[in-house]
Amino acid sequence: MKRKKINLGLIGLGHLGKYHLKHLAAFDFVEIVGIYDIDEKITGDLALKYNIPIAKSLEELLDMAEAVSIVTPTNTHAEIALKALKKECHVFIEKPISDSVETANKIQKYNNKIIHVGHIERFNPAFIAFMNKKRNPLFLECHRLTKINTRSMDISVVLDLMIHDIDLLIHIVDSPIKEIIADGISVISENIDLANVKLIFKNGCVANLTASRISNKNMRKIRVFEQHSYTSIDLLNKEVLEYSATKNINTNDLTFDSHQMDVNNQDALAAELTCFCNAILNDDYNDKNISAAILALDIANQINHIIQNKRK
Repeated sequence: MKRKKINLGLIGLGHLGKYHLKHLAAFDFVEIVGIYDIDEKITGDLALKYNIPIAKSLEELLDMAEAVSIVTPTNTHAEIALKALKKECHVFIEKPISDSVETANKIQKYNNKIIHVGHIERFNPAFIAFMNKKRNPLFLECHRLTKINTRSMDISVVLDLMIHDIDLLIHIVDSPIKEIIADGISVISENIDLANVKLIFKNGCVANLTASRISNKNMRKIRVFEQHSYTSIDLLNKEVLEYSATKNINTNDLTFDSHQMDVNNQDALAAELTCFCNAILNDDYNDKNISAAILALDIANQINHIIQNKRK
């Protein structure tokens, strides 16, 4: 028997919230029962565009919905998520899950509900292609740069941008972190706008991460060095180039080869929201998603703490 649609509510209609709405409105397995944002004009315009109801309050929306997508400022994530969970709603929370590990742990305790955290790069087709075979990295470089804009100035660039790469590293490197070395500066906000971090893992792997929101270009690249191979992952352009070196056992000569991996072009946000909805439809309560998100938040907060102490 075909299952009924998921009654879903959307909280937050800013830059990213509009993309959530666009995809959710197109899903045939979702019924948007209401949208809510403190900006009444934006809410009204989008309700008219998509022909969907407006919730007069957050509480009203939570009473109508069986699941919600939370796309609000980071410092509101925990409060809204906990209200939703107490109302028996499944929750999708945009990254980072919260601004503190303590409140994130409170969210995770609701293991009777499906909780997904929006670390979208896990669904980037370039990353998926790279992870199609077992990896044993020795050294990694991550560069995540964005052109100057006014979004997310309420949090540091570590929580805004770098946390994406921290989350991916958790999936690439199968080892705990032994040491963190970090530096950062403020340029256009009161928070850290540019950060450079070295993560040293217990298995000897080292990762250098740079995140900046004061660049003249956008870049999202990861370079991975393994034994006899080097891979360039361009997350922005969805391309993966792998270079390898093979030694001739008779002559000791090295042969170099390169090839571009096949990447299935998909919309990462659509795939991510579909994953959340499928978990609800299939009663999949796997908590690996939220556990990894909390670990990424913990590492990001440690980095912020190290940088802030240096600045003092």
